[in-house]
Amino acid sequence: MSQAIQKIFTQSIPGLLLAGAVAITLSGCGGAIDSPEKAAEEINKLVNKTVQPSYRENQVRANIQLTQTNLLSMLPDLREYPISLNARDDSQTEAVEIFTSSEKAGQGRDGFYIELAQAFNQQGNRISNGKVAKVAIRKVASGLGAQFIQARRYTPDAFSPSSFLWAELLNANGIPLEMIAEVTAPNTAGIIVKKSKLDMITTDGKLDIAKLLTNVSSGSFAMGYTNPYQSSTGLNFLLTVLNSFAEGDESQMLSPDVASAFEAFQAGVPFVAQNTIQMRDAAQGSGVLDAMVMEHQSWVNVTGMNDYQFVPFGVRHDSPLYATPEADPAEREVLKLFAKFIESQQSVVKRFGFGQSADYVNAYKLSDGSIIGQAQKLWKLKKSGGRPIAAVFVADVSGSMEGTRIKNLKSALVESSDLINSTNAIGLVTYSERVNVDLMIRPFDVQQKALFNGAVGRLRTGGKTATNDAVLVAAELLLEYGKAHPDHKKVIFLLSDGETNRGLDFTEVEKALEWSGIPIHAIAYELSSDHLRGLASLAEGAYIESSAGSAAYRIGNLLNSEM
Repeated sequence: MSQAIQKIFTQSIPGLLLAGAVAITLSGCGGAIDSPEKAAEEINKLVNKTVQPSYRENQVRANIQLTQTNLLSMLPDLREYPISLNARDDSQTEAVEIFTSSEKAGQGRDGFYIELAQAFNQQGNRISNGKVAKVAIRKVASGLGAQFIQARRYTPDAFSPSSFLWAELLNANGIPLEMIAEVTAPNTAGIIVKKSKLDMITTDGKLDIAKLLTNVSSGSFAMGYTNPYQSSTGLNFLLTVLNSFAEGDESQMLSPDVASAFEAFQAGVPFVAQNTIQMRDAAQGSGVLDAMVMEHQSWVNVTGMNDYQFVPFGVRHDSPLYATPEADPAEREVLKLFAKFIESQQSVVKRFGFGQSADYVNAYKLSDGSIIGQAQKLWKLKKSGGRPIAAVFVADVSGSMEGTRIKNLKSALVESSDLINSTNAIGLVTYSERVNVDLMIRPFDVQQKALFNGAVGRLRTGGKTATNDAVLVAAELLLEYGKAHPDHKKVIFLLSDGETNRGLDFTEVEKALEWSGIPIHAIAYELSSDHLRGLASLAEGAYIESSAGSAAYRIGNLLNSEM
């Protein structure tokens, strides 16, 4: 057993939990509510004297699925990820579609591939069959792109993830990719850390994994990272941690000792985000995190984080370009021309913030790509740090949810419930202008799951929208449950399609919810909501916008991160 693992096992987990609570309370300031205890009193008062919810618990059980599902069965419609730059494919043109990661296929500072593809397409290069070579760019996050390909839901002609790790994962799952270019956008992953805490994770200016893991596990250093099923940086960080625990021995990365050490480390991680943007926004809003993961290109383009410093880790993120099995010889010829064109555009590379860490070399190497998928499964099993979850789903059933939206919500809740482990406890609150407790929080065994699915099946719509009232009721249920189950981590999952127009105002509940420390993960149905974003920001919650049709996947991702 390594020294880092031995140190972690000597730490006091109760001390860790206390340190976490202190970190949360220090983030607030001013006002009458200045402690979790006062927040709990205020929530109880508002719920019982102002909101006065109904407690009509569902008693009808529905049939349930006993076998667990996975995210690959919930993938969203590809039409939600339209082609950012199109290229007409006709008798005179050989057009190649590339799945490209978000930092290269967006707008402004994230438009690297878009700009280069436009310039390439205008050149009119011809390949050996006489056709004009062109590329089309579809913006798809690296992990999601790999999932589409792995599930064989849709396979583009080419794939350019942030990191080669996704290609290794696909190759290990029987989907061979041909590397066209090892590097198209030179980049590194890193931890951005508060300068005042830099010596807690570095030695001689370089990342010291043993220090990082020990300080996170002891509760003296608050670290956030991203979902390794979705994020290249999160996946790289997970593998870096496991490799460090195994002291560089690939054969030991999934051993029981390493798994137990990772569970102890994870107990000290207060926040796992879906992506770096969400994590950065949550961290900037609260100031709780001492460090978080981010790619260097994002770091050099970010503003407002002058108190942080970038420290690289893991393997490089050089945006390699691959041909998939879908690409024929002519399309591969186009890809090689495009890769050569990118290589000639080094001034553009630097203008977008890439290529600034040329000397950094990979910190670990994997010879067996199957370890990547196994590491993801280990993360899902151990990510709660041994702590069970108590969660309340808060579902909007106001009149605007009528029709397709409520139908899709029901389907999403039932499908995603298959991802919840029976060691966790679940409750259900629904609301329109009034709030109802449909299901008290109980362990999610087959009986509770059948009651949950039965309650979901009986949802009916109508009335206005009292979101803040409903969130308060969910918080009250969790605080009461926590008195008898102090080991449970508390979470709220909020699903709404509209702004609040009844009940308590946000300013009346803001401080109490913030000081409660309960994360509110908000999914906004087919709208952009500053109100839902505000609720999510109070305690490092996720704010996610979704179409009704993709709700199952969005909820599933959250559950994969949290439960």
